[in-house]
Amino acid sequence: MNLTVKILLSSIIFLSLSAFNTGDNNPKITSDEVLSHIKYLASDELAGRFPGTAGDSLTEAYITKYFKQYGLKPAGESGYRQNFDYISEVKLGSANKCALTNGELLNGPGTDYIPVYLSGNGTASGKIVFVGYGIDAPDLNYNDYTGIDLKGRIALMIEYSPGYNSPHDNPFSKYEKLRFKCDAAKKHGAAGIMIVKGPESGEDELIKLRMYGPGEKMDIPVVNVKRDLVEYIFTLNNYSGLSQVQKLIDSTRTPKSFGFETGGTAEFTVDLIPVKANTCNIIGMIEGKDPVLKSEYILVGAHMDHLGDGMKYSSLSENHFPEIHNGADDNASGVAGVMELAGYYSSKKKELKRSIIFMCFSGEEAGLLGSSYFVKSELSKKYNVVSMLNLDMIGRLTDDKLTIGGTGTSSIWQPLLDSLNKSFSFAAAYNKDGYGPSDHASFYAKGIPVLFFFTGLHKQYHRPEDDWELINSAGEVKILNMLVGIINYVNKMPAKPDFIKVQEEKKQTNMGFRVTLGVIPDYSSTKEGLEITGVKTGGAAEKAGLQGGDVIIKFGDYEIKNIYDYTEALGKFKPGEETEVTFKRGEETKTVKVTFAK
Repeated sequence: MNLTVKILLSSIIFLSLSAFNTGDNNPKITSDEVLSHIKYLASDELAGRFPGTAGDSLTEAYITKYFKQYGLKPAGESGYRQNFDYISEVKLGSANKCALTNGELLNGPGTDYIPVYLSGNGTASGKIVFVGYGIDAPDLNYNDYTGIDLKGRIALMIEYSPGYNSPHDNPFSKYEKLRFKCDAAKKHGAAGIMIVKGPESGEDELIKLRMYGPGEKMDIPVVNVKRDLVEYIFTLNNYSGLSQVQKLIDSTRTPKSFGFETGGTAEFTVDLIPVKANTCNIIGMIEGKDPVLKSEYILVGAHMDHLGDGMKYSSLSENHFPEIHNGADDNASGVAGVMELAGYYSSKKKELKRSIIFMCFSGEEAGLLGSSYFVKSELSKKYNVVSMLNLDMIGRLTDDKLTIGGTGTSSIWQPLLDSLNKSFSFAAAYNKDGYGPSDHASFYAKGIPVLFFFTGLHKQYHRPEDDWELINSAGEVKILNMLVGIINYVNKMPAKPDFIKVQEEKKQTNMGFRVTLGVIPDYSSTKEGLEITGVKTGGAAEKAGLQGGDVIIKFGDYEIKNIYDYTEALGKFKPGEETEVTFKRGEETKTVKVTFAK
């Protein structure tokens, strides 16, 4: 860093801190205001702020009211709104039915059986073949399909894996995902799939009918049948029962698959209706005064959505009934921060050289939908965003521990943060990477420097207990005052922050893969294949020439229709191996060779 930049940095930080080191006495950013916003946003009235619901509309109205009060210019496509549609849930159609053994229809759906959320629509019928846990794991020398003819038949599988009850000794964990298991059965010829829950202990509950994730949708029918009905089929065939067979599989970790001779038939029809909902990003703007720099935008953002009643996706609650997930920390705290910063800078308009966008995203919990929609939209081309500051879960500061991500995405971040923190004294943990499980990743993938502020996970995360009473509002004010220092510095820089693609660290992923391609999936994509938003610096994909917007359709000998096909194929390769990747770039189809690092 040269002397001129050092002097500029020191002077701006001094001015920022002298104005904002009063903490709660600051009339514009106060703990009372922060807590007031969070109390409302996390109230039962908003019912968990699920996108496309009445609670979502109330959230929008609340944020918009304050944006107007602060004098922010509407910066969306329709006032403050940037509208978009998404699949919010799946519902039961009228044609669902299921019959076992003698053809007698079961009660339901929802009583004796339920279509599984990722099921394809249609009818499946045939002899039932028990395939254990439905796992094909070559690396573990375990295959529930060995010696089994599934073609045109119904695969009956148990949820989870033989290692489920031994979480510290479970080599099967990466194979437990329902999508992987169903895909394996389909590839072995199954016409339909029946699932029975899970560990033998516990209540015989049915799988929740919830929204499916990107790429989860199957094209064959899949149903979940209650365990006592399956036990009956076992007894008809003179087996001791499902529980005994399951115990044997678990204890020996050896497949015990077979077909039924007596009463071992099933026929079921699945009729699921995807429900499209409308939601929006909320965007307000304060225009800078410099005739040149006002065309460059600092974006301060936070996601406003949460899990609703917890029945559609992502809830970690141990209960299996609807409960409002208020999401005080996740992410009413971040929205309150955006609103407080908007209010503060509304009184500092004359001091702004660059413009500031204040943005509240929807659909983050479903896969960064709102931020991904924005960065790919025509609206984003209107704004030259030079940095993005993301606030996600900043309401539970404990022992001054603050995690800041994206610190390697510009050369200015680390020295700026170090200098500011001399006054704030956070026990700061820095993460250089600009990718991560929040909205800043969408901007980093587009070549924009980012910072991500986060006070850590806690036992109330994605549970109904994430309530306003647990918020540390004074701690949040302290974080927001650091944000003021950052914004003030970027505002007065002669040149915009430089962008750095962070070198990918060589480490084993949490999925247990031996290799990585180094691509970032676009979870909002509806294209067949794996669309990527970007590639990691130094990774195999970058070296092969892949880039954001490419859609991978083949990986070695494996066809790729979704992220699940991709992750399954990735597990087939070893370090040092070479393979071909076929992808679409616009209308053109290309094939390149990649070599996985040793």
